[in-house]
Amino acid sequence: MRNIVKNLYGFHEVVNKPSPEALQQYYAEKYYQAGQGSYEQAYSDAEIRYFRAKIEQKHIAAQPYYTKPTERAPRFLDVGCGEGWSLAYFNEAGWDCLGLDYSAFGCQSQNPSLSELLRVGDIYESLAALVHEQTRFDLILLDNVLEHVLDPGSLLQSLRTLLTPHGALIVEVPNDFSPLQQHLLDKGHIDSPFWVVVPDHLSYFNAEGLRALAQDMGWEVRRLMTDYPIDLSLVNPDSNYIRDRSRGKACHLARVEIENLIHDLSPEKGVALYSAFAELGIGRALTAVLTPR
Repeated sequence: MRNIVKNLYGFHEVVNKPSPEALQQYYAEKYYQAGQGSYEQAYSDAEIRYFRAKIEQKHIAAQPYYTKPTERAPRFLDVGCGEGWSLAYFNEAGWDCLGLDYSAFGCQSQNPSLSELLRVGDIYESLAALVHEQTRFDLILLDNVLEHVLDPGSLLQSLRTLLTPHGALIVEVPNDFSPLQQHLLDKGHIDSPFWVVVPDHLSYFNAEGLRALAQDMGWEVRRLMTDYPIDLSLVNPDSNYIRDRSRGKACHLARVEIENLIHDLSPEKGVALYSAFAELGIGRALTAVLTPR
């Protein structure tokens, strides 16, 4: 595939990346304007339960690896906070929360009461300001941001300076070029790697590559997990949402129902299940719990 190569860490990346100026302009036009991102106008109760379940699972996975302070409320930083679901979860749990994003539109749409917890603007500038302020956090979430940036290693390094000595970083990225996706290509269920979307995604991570990059940037990888492998739907021609885009919503709602059921049965066993999926390399999203090494 032209312009996409597997790098020395073991994940794929774009070779000829856009300039910082071009990328900034692209996102300014896409996200600073209300309604131009990928946000929905409204969600069902089941979808909101699903969002909260996935956040709770990340928290369960991270809990053994950070220490809550006793002299103050724990501090949570959400880098790329989007619609504010993680901010809502930790705010309700009594954490001192801060969210960074290029736009306030998503959070104001779904969690408007949390708008005061936002810093809006260029995320790198916001991170630099926090470093200058010597602000430290006990838990940091980097959710679907790393695949967008020009230099993911540099971002991982910068976040180390914002973490308390006994804190943890949760990173979520799409799980791309996975064994399941390769199987779909080999069997002809899909014609091309649909997950490649340039310039939105500049890096395409897998478990091996994310682990290697994190370790090289000074992190210890404590846990890896994925989520429900929605791409299994592509094996069945009646639910192949790539060949027939009208199937996408039904497949998404089926995932929501299955994930909610698993979470209702046992959040902890759900985390164990998704950790096993990570060992197999399947699952649409990949989550890593990291601590400074």
